[in-house]
Amino acid sequence: AAWALLRSLFRRALMASGWCTIESDPGVFSELITELGVKGVQVHELWSLDKESMAEVGPVHGLIFLFRWRGEKDDRATVTPGPGVFFASQMIPNACATQAILSVLMNCPSISLGEEMTAFKAFTKDFPPDVKGLAISNSDLLRRVHNSFARAEPTVSEERRASKEEDEVYHFISYVPVDGKLYELDGLKAGPICLGDAGPGEAWLDAVTPAIQARARALGRGRALG
Repeated sequence: AAWALLRSLFRRALMASGWCTIESDPGVFSELITELGVKGVQVHELWSLDKESMAEVGPVHGLIFLFRWRGEKDDRATVTPGPGVFFASQMIPNACATQAILSVLMNCPSISLGEEMTAFKAFTKDFPPDVKGLAISNSDLLRRVHNSFARAEPTVSEERRASKEEDEVYHFISYVPVDGKLYELDGLKAGPICLGDAGPGEAWLDAVTPAIQARARALGRGRALG
């Protein structure tokens, strides 16, 4: 009953809110992260997942994969998020870029989130994925910062819509190591996809490369942000 009431309250607030499409640019994402109060994190664009490219950007907390979304069927099994995994369902169009960024930030204990995002993480810690998604969509801070980077031209919604063949509809998903496991986090799915053991330190980067390459082959050309 408590979750039903919270869902109802969030959904009512959501009706009065709106999220714009933002630029898909690592500089924009880095500035967005800074505006949220997070310290010491930058986003870099990667056109290759080789070890040399990874080493150039320094410690890698997570990877975000951008691809053209066509609504392809994906039968891979999802898992119930464990207590250490922050996973939120995407409840509103145009929020997937910011949500993918949050999926990395909230799942890396070594990142200094700042006062407001630390409080948000604590507030949503025990929420199920859909209520976490509603909390993101209704956060004044997240919506304000996200919309401050709105694209100048009008665009179609990024996902969950019937698009014409010529439309370019894009989506972002995240890859992060959490508690020794490697996860693919996509807010349009029912839950995280566990890709196996992450290994110690940055060994997870060796495991994530074939996973992203496989997704790229299945979905068409994409690019990674780290």
